[in-house]
Amino acid sequence: MTTNRIFFSAVCFALLVMIFPVYAFSDDAPEKGFKITKDTVLNVGIAINPEFESNITKASEDTVTTDSRVDNGAEKKTEILSDMILHYSPSLRIKLDDDKKTLGFSMLLDYNHYLGIENSKTAKKLSELDLRSDLLGEFNKDGLIIFDFTNSLSRSSTPDGQELSGKNRNLMDSFALGVAFKSIEDVLYGKIKLGFDINYLEQSKDKSTYKDYNYIAPFIDLFGRWKFLPKTLAFASFSTKYQDYYESKLRDESRAVPINIFLGVMSQITPIISAKIAAGYSANVAKSVHHDYNANAELIFKYQDTGFVVGYLKNMRPSAYFQYNSTHKVYLNFRQQFAKYFLASMSFSYSYIMYGKNIEFSSDDEYTQAEDGSYQRVTEYEDGSSVTYSVLMPKGKRRDHLINFAPALSYAIFPWFGLKLGYTLEYKDTDYIRTSTTNYNNAADAEKNYTRTMATHYDYIDHRVMLSIVLDY
Repeated sequence: MTTNRIFFSAVCFALLVMIFPVYAFSDDAPEKGFKITKDTVLNVGIAINPEFESNITKASEDTVTTDSRVDNGAEKKTEILSDMILHYSPSLRIKLDDDKKTLGFSMLLDYNHYLGIENSKTAKKLSELDLRSDLLGEFNKDGLIIFDFTNSLSRSSTPDGQELSGKNRNLMDSFALGVAFKSIEDVLYGKIKLGFDINYLEQSKDKSTYKDYNYIAPFIDLFGRWKFLPKTLAFASFSTKYQDYYESKLRDESRAVPINIFLGVMSQITPIISAKIAAGYSANVAKSVHHDYNANAELIFKYQDTGFVVGYLKNMRPSAYFQYNSTHKVYLNFRQQFAKYFLASMSFSYSYIMYGKNIEFSSDDEYTQAEDGSYQRVTEYEDGSSVTYSVLMPKGKRRDHLINFAPALSYAIFPWFGLKLGYTLEYKDTDYIRTSTTNYNNAADAEKNYTRTMATHYDYIDHRVMLSIVLDY
């Protein structure tokens, strides 16, 4: 299927979004679930979600490969793989909630069955089981000191060819303990949260490249607010973590301590309009220190069944091969409920992402830097042959433009049964190009010599259309 045909199919599906009803539950829906005790409710559900995706691996159509052994070294473009995917998603939730405490657990399984419309072998490799489980607790809810904990564990199998080619089976766990303090009138409120994030790629046990993305990151978050007027409050937040890529060859280079500080004000301007504005400071402490500013502004409109949020966010996060990335993001979210059971929604965001200096080979003893700026590694064999592998990247800094657009419609046929149809557009534009070259040299038999070059571009466009059929009680 050509890119034009993929785009045409996605546009047709997008038009259906405007006329097909989808899944939603209204705020005044009756209580669902099986009551186990007076305060304990069990919810079970299952969803069947057929989905069409136009660019599964988020590959760029500008990426080309040349190989002197094939077609006289003619350029070969990367295949853009699209497919239909069936998601089978059972779920379970159990929650105990009373005046003094809340305890909850949820589990969602999602088997992604790729049908292999274009390439059955590739699709068979991509089919995988994802899962997510959440555990939470909150104690002494009616007191002046409140304790809580959360733990989220997920396994996601993302066929993303942007950074690591193939199927990336990623395990992520995030645990946090919190203590909150508030005054009797709830004028003052503060919270301290301590925890850690662990990220692990299953392929890293066999492939060293994947080890560069495994990390452990203990963190601390502080938050405080003061209601100095009936409908206005001031707040402050501080967050930092120590992100250590503990198995990476670049460990000394890729350790990062990001710091983000915000000071701001939230106010209800009118009964239907609220606003938030905040500014602050950010830094990334690594082998070098990068200083920046933070900012966040939101305008919130809510009237009866209409909701609208527009905002801007500037913040910083750590990155495996670039130490950090700093992002300007503008976003818009819209929700409109109508005819009691229908809900239309739309989200849009544009992000301008600025990366730090690439450090992929800076502390790797196997590579040396050539005069043209490329990093090279030479492997010699006993028969006198050798392989030279080199990587050339832009000398300037990486800058990405990312657009996300997602309209949807939903329809709650019953409080426990609904339909949803949504369309998602994801588009990235970047001038970042990575060129890798492999040269094989056999002194005894020159006919075996070859050169293989791959110029990887990181811009892409991806269309996704998903129909959800959901039973949840």
